[in-house]
Amino acid sequence: MRPSTWKIYVLYCGVKPFMTRQHFEDLTRGGQVRRMRRLAEIALTAYDLGEVHLTPLMHFFNTTFRIDTCLHSPGASQEYPAACKGERYVIRIHRPGSQDALTIQSELLWLLALRREAGLVVPEPVPTRDGALLTIASTADVPEPRQCVVFRWVHGSFLRSRLGVKELERVGAFMAKLHRHAKCFVVPEGFFRKRWDYDGLRSGVLGTDLEQSWAHLSREDRTILDAVAERVQQTMQTLREGREVFGLIHADLYERNYLFSKGEVHAIDFDGCGWGYYLFDIGVAFSTLLARTDYPALRQAFLEGYRRVRPLSVSHEALIDTFIAGRLMCHVLWLAAHIDEPSYGMRAVRRIEYELGELKSFLDQ
Repeated sequence: MRPSTWKIYVLYCGVKPFMTRQHFEDLTRGGQVRRMRRLAEIALTAYDLGEVHLTPLMHFFNTTFRIDTCLHSPGASQEYPAACKGERYVIRIHRPGSQDALTIQSELLWLLALRREAGLVVPEPVPTRDGALLTIASTADVPEPRQCVVFRWVHGSFLRSRLGVKELERVGAFMAKLHRHAKCFVVPEGFFRKRWDYDGLRSGVLGTDLEQSWAHLSREDRTILDAVAERVQQTMQTLREGREVFGLIHADLYERNYLFSKGEVHAIDFDGCGWGYYLFDIGVAFSTLLARTDYPALRQAFLEGYRRVRPLSVSHEALIDTFIAGRLMCHVLWLAAHIDEPSYGMRAVRRIEYELGELKSFLDQ
């Protein structure tokens, strides 16, 4: 039998929509968020959080709301949201078809292990009153039932452009602790996360439609990406998948996904975590810093922090640029597949041009 943490709490709201009700896909972003708020309210009835106030955070592939619990009389949260100064949480509502329950629950079990065994500050899943880590909620106003998870709020501040060598050294040490734990992690029965290997980077992990990506890329672009893919594949084949080099990774630990509180690194957004090369995890952290004039110093500081916790040979360090290229290749393919979506537009075009330029420079080295 599976442990109680694998239970799923399912909630449904069976109100039939009126025939004149606008389709979810045709709504504005604000309209969709309002309907997702209702679904979040339904999901939260599975938890013992009491009266809460919801604040939208993100609505893209997943949808997230900040949850503030209220310390006053029931029904007052909507009229006096400023009075909701109790505990703080976040609810993550998964887009349909992105990950199944087993995959999400595996992420949550690893997060619990990272907190318990490695002492890292990462999101803490909150169980329902029945002990389940995952809730499935549905409403007639939102297509398909949605898998929902509640986490305790991770406190801290994003530094982003204010990041310096001191902070990057601490991020490097944090990632090394994560990798050290991953190497020794005892995988529970039924545990499943996707793989950030060669096939995963090309399309598998993010579900990228390669044909759709190619349709928005020139022949020259495709030649660059194929050449990068060959280099990445060769490097992965050389490294193989021993526990010293391959294990569970965050896979998206860049400056928008780590915070600082009293000098301590806190990490969020493990939604993409999976099996991959530790060097790829490092490459992801570097991939968004390449345009900074102080990138060499930031990179050196990160590696110094990493090596204080976990060994990294000079020969493996020399492979990091290949994994940076692997990350950029993956991102270009994903952006190209979604370039027609209104939320991207010209931003995606400019980002693709920049990342293809970085990949060309990598190949010319």
